[in-house]
Amino acid sequence: MTAPTRRPPNASRPYPVAQPDNDPEYGSDPNGWVPVVIAGVIAAVVIAVAGVIAGLIVVNIRESDTPAAKPTPAAASAPVQLAPIGALPTTTVAATPTPVVPDNLDPVAVQQGVTQVLTESYGLGAIKDVKCPAELPVVVGSSYECSLRIDGVKKAVAVTVTDPDGTYEVSRPR
Repeated sequence: MTAPTRRPPNASRPYPVAQPDNDPEYGSDPNGWVPVVIAGVIAAVVIAVAGVIAGLIVVNIRESDTPAAKPTPAAASAPVQLAPIGALPTTTVAATPTPVVPDNLDPVAVQQGVTQVLTESYGLGAIKDVKCPAELPVVVGSSYECSLRIDGVKKAVAVTVTDPDGTYEVSRPR
C-alpha cells in the first residue's frame, strides 16, 4: 500500500481547492447559461400570466360590487346594492336615487329591497309576506322592523337608515 502524496501549496491559493476532473457533471459547459436563461424566461411568463389572472379576478369582484341599474321613473322599487361573497351580517341597500332627499322611504320599495337582499345576499329562499311600517321617516340611525315568512316560519328583520339620503341596511332574519 502506498501513502498518498501531497503537492506543494500554491502561493496564490493557500487553501486546498477541489480540482474537478474532466467529468461532465463538474466540468465547464459551453451552454451553461442557456438553461438558466430558459428558466428565467419561463418564470417571467408564469408570473405575467398569474398577474393577468389576478387582475381579471379583481375586475370581476369590482364589477360585482357595482350598484344595480337605475330604475325608470315609472318603477316603484329602489335599486339594491349586492353584497360581496362572505358579506358581514348587514347589507347596505340604496334608496330611490333622486337628487331630492326623501322625507319617508317608500314602504313598497323597502319591502322589495328586503326580499332582494335576503335572497341574493343571504341566500335565503321562499320569502313571503314582507310587511314594513307605512311610515318610514329618513332619520339617520333610526331602525324599523319588518315582518316576513321564510319557509312558512314567521321572522323579522331590522331596516336601519344609515345616511340622510335614505340608504339603509337590512339585518339577518331573527
